[in-house]
Amino acid sequence: MIWNSEWEYNNQDYLKSLYAKKVSGEDPTLAVRKIYCKGCGREFYTQIDTKKYCLYALCGNRGYQKELKWRRAFERKDRTCQTCGNLFTPKRADAKYCCNACRQKAYRGSVTDKVSGQVDHLA
Repeated sequence: MIWNSEWEYNNQDYLKSLYAKKVSGEDPTLAVRKIYCKGCGREFYTQIDTKKYCLYALCGNRGYQKELKWRRAFERKDRTCQTCGNLFTPKRADAKYCCNACRQKAYRGSVTDKVSGQVDHLA
């Protein structure tokens, strides 16, 4: 048994000719559309209305991960570094510092504060 999406993947030349007929006005009622696969980016012809990928088994996960990465990047807001006060766009959702140098400076400051708070009773 072959699925519609597999048939479409194997018969792109035929679907492309149908799309050309639709665009030229020869048969405008054809239900063929041209999409760009969200996984690999290649041009693809389909008759399925909800289709986003050329073949889900090949590009589905890759396309979903690309979309998720883009959505997360879009939702990230600029933050202020807790060490230097500069504005930065975080690469992670839980980022507090703009760079490794600021992160290390904050760590060293916290370690020094903990050590200086201890009272020496050696004598």
